[in-house]
Amino acid sequence: MSRRGGTATRATRKPVIVLAGEDGNDRQCLRIVLEASHPETRGRIVEINEQVRLRQASSGNLAARVDKLARLAEARATREQAGIAAFFVHEDFDGVDCPSRGEVRERVQHALSRRVDNAHYVLATWEVEAWLLQFPRAITATCSSWSVPKRYLGRDTARIGDPKQVMLREIGRSGAPRYRESDAPKVLAKAVELGEFRTPSGTNVSWSELGTSIAGLAFDA
Repeated sequence: MSRRGGTATRATRKPVIVLAGEDGNDRQCLRIVLEASHPETRGRIVEINEQVRLRQASSGNLAARVDKLARLAEARATREQAGIAAFFVHEDFDGVDCPSRGEVRERVQHALSRRVDNAHYVLATWEVEAWLLQFPRAITATCSSWSVPKRYLGRDTARIGDPKQVMLREIGRSGAPRYRESDAPKVLAKAVELGEFRTPSGTNVSWSELGTSIAGLAFDA
């Protein structure tokens, strides 16, 4: 349900889950995690394409940027003749875990929660590639010539600098296909298929936060 400034929606179907993110690959990753955690969300997840620019927003323009995203989410739900069950907004932190990252997440989450009920800010640390490094079997299953170097196994992947470069330069043997950002959803899908999704190797604070947000949702309404 939307809060102040929202448009009224005459719901004729179950409420939808709206996803916003930096690009389609990130939104697809969120979709895979949601559907794996709550199979009943299949068919109820929709997306908006607006670029997310919240973490570096000033105090003066954060509310306006949140409002723009919220209005787009409301319009997307209206097209489905549904209300909003939950709103997930993904953005990369582009840095390792640190106290300021928690402050940014809290500030943006507060702004989102004031505008939209059941809004969740997913501030990936460093980026979604850090999530992938928790699933070494899935990475190899995605491409047989890929493997995660031992020094990254069992790590806090939120403290690995530039994990996308790790994926690009270190997981593939010479002559192996290079990792592409479009491979991220494929790796997560493999993690679900293999059952590794439930037992990641290592930890990541933003992955844990996402799991907590999803676990607290009820999608049967």
